[in-house]
Amino acid sequence: MKYREKFSKEREAREKIRVSNRNRDCLRWSSGESNAHIQRKLDICKILKKQGKEFYTECIFDNGEGRADICVVEAENPRIYEIYETETKESLEVKKAKYPDIFEIIFVSASEKFKEEDLEWKEEY
Repeated sequence: MKYREKFSKEREAREKIRVSNRNRDCLRWSSGESNAHIQRKLDICKILKKQGKEFYTECIFDNGEGRADICVVEAENPRIYEIYETETKESLEVKKAKYPDIFEIIFVSASEKFKEEDLEWKEEY
């Protein structure tokens, strides 16, 4: 992929995030999140940081819908990691529908044993 094309795709993904929410490579959480949820978010952010990926946490999108746990901005594979505990499959689908189409959505359990391979996309959750 040419540099200009790569930069353009990354910019397109980044511009979906509300400007006031672009705190790059920082772990943010809300008071309503469980310790397991926050810990899983930290686990993922540590791996992304080690891999040199650009990420944003608790990002709100310009369309005003949805708040992603972790949003990764990269040309080849822009994605969102959504951490879940008690949500139903239906509620996860509703969440997924709110996010911009440019992002692939990956659901990660907060309560199950975690491995780095869990960051890869899975259809089932």
